Amino acid sequence: MEAWLLEGLKAIGRFFLHPAVYMFFISSFLVGYWRVRRERKEFSFKVYDILYETRTSLFTGVSIGLLLSLLTIGVGLVLSKASLTVIALWTVCFALLLQYRYLSAAYSVGIAIFFFMFVPKLQTGMPFADKLLADTEGTSLTALAFLLSFLLFAEGFLITRRAVGGSTPRILKGKRGLTIGMHVCKRLWIVPLFVLVPGDGVKELFAWWPVISVDSHTFSLFLVPFGIGFSNKTKGMLPSKAIFYTGRRVTGLSLLVFVLALISLWLPSIAIAAAGIAMLGRFTITIRGRIEDEKEPPYFSVQKAGLMILDILPGSAAEEMDLQPGEIIAKVNGIAPETVRDFYTALQHQGAFCKMEVIDVNGELRLAQRAVYAGDHHELGVLFVRQDGDRSTEAV
Repeated sequence: MEAWLLEGLKAIGRFFLHPAVYMFFISSFLVGYWRVRRERKEFSFKVYDILYETRTSLFTGVSIGLLLSLLTIGVGLVLSKASLTVIALWTVCFALLLQYRYLSAAYSVGIAIFFFMFVPKLQTGMPFADKLLADTEGTSLTALAFLLSFLLFAEGFLITRRAVGGSTPRILKGKRGLTIGMHVCKRLWIVPLFVLVPGDGVKELFAWWPVISVDSHTFSLFLVPFGIGFSNKTKGMLPSKAIFYTGRRVTGLSLLVFVLALISLWLPSIAIAAAGIAMLGRFTITIRGRIEDEKEPPYFSVQKAGLMILDILPGSAAEEMDLQPGEIIAKVNGIAPETVRDFYTALQHQGAFCKMEVIDVNGELRLAQRAVYAGDHHELGVLFVRQDGDRSTEAV
C-alpha cells in the first residue's frame, strides 16, 4: 500500500511535468484568439469569449481518463518511455500548429506503432535520439494497440457527449454568392491515463498478465496526459447532428480496434493491422462526413418565410428563452419578419414583452415568450444569416 501511495504521488508530479499539459493551454488560447478575431470581422462583435475553448474543454476528459485507467492498471498495461515520447512529440507538434484533425488517437498512437515496427537500429550520435532508439526493443506493439483502442473510445465519447453543442458560428459566401452560415468545432482535450512504465518503482506487479512478463522487473506509475483533438466544419446540416454521427462512428471504430488488440495477444503482428485500420478508418470517417455535408444544401441560409437562427449569444435573453441554432422564428409579437430589420421592428411593437412563434428543428411549432428588460441585447442575443445589405441592426 505504501508503494502504491508513493507511486501515485509521483505519478501526479510527473503529470505536471509533461509538455502536453502546457500545450493544451497555449493551443486552446490561440484557437480562441483567432476565433474572436474572425467573429469581430464577420459579426462586428465577439460571440464567445477568448477562453471559451479552454474553459469548456479543461476538465471534460478527466472522468473518462480515470475510468479507462482502471483498465490500463487492471490489465497491467506497460508502455515504454520511447513510445510515450513519440506520442508526446506528435501531440505537441500538431497542437502548436492548431491542426486538431491530426490529434486523433488513430494518428498519434498509430504512428507510434508503425515507428517502432519499421524504425532501423541506427546510431545518430545524439544522446536523446540514441536513447530513444535503444528503447524500441522494449516497446510492446500489443500494448500500444490496446492503448489505441482505449483512446479511440475516449475520443468517440468526448465527441458525442462534449463536442455536440460546442460549435461556434461563421459567415461565408456560398457557391452562388449568397451569404450562408456555418458552424465550426475545434476542441482539444486532455485525457489523463495511469500507465506502468519500466523502471524503478512498484516491483513485481501484475505478473499474471499474459502479454508482457513482469515477474522480475520494476515499474513506475505514470499519469500521462494524452491529448485528443477534434475539428469539424458543418454547413449542410445541423452541427449537433453531424458531430454526433462522427462521435458514434469513432466509437464503433474503437471497438473494432479493441478486438484486433485482443487477437494480437496471440498474433502480435495483428497490432500493425490494428494501427492501419484505425488510421484508415478515422480518415474515412472524416472524408465521409465532408461528403455528406457537401451533398446537402446550406442549412443556415436566408429563408423564404421567417428567420433562421444561426447561434445564440451566451447569457442573453434568447438563451433564457431556450432558442436553439437551426430553429426558425416565424412570428414576433404577431408580425412575420422577412428581414433582420423586420425582426427588430417587431420587437419594438410591444416594448416590454416579446412573444415568438418558433419552428423547431423537427418542424414543430412552439411558443417562446419573455419580458424585455433595459440592458437586454437589442436583438435579444439572436444571430441570423443576414441578407446582403441588411446591416442596419448589427451590434457594435
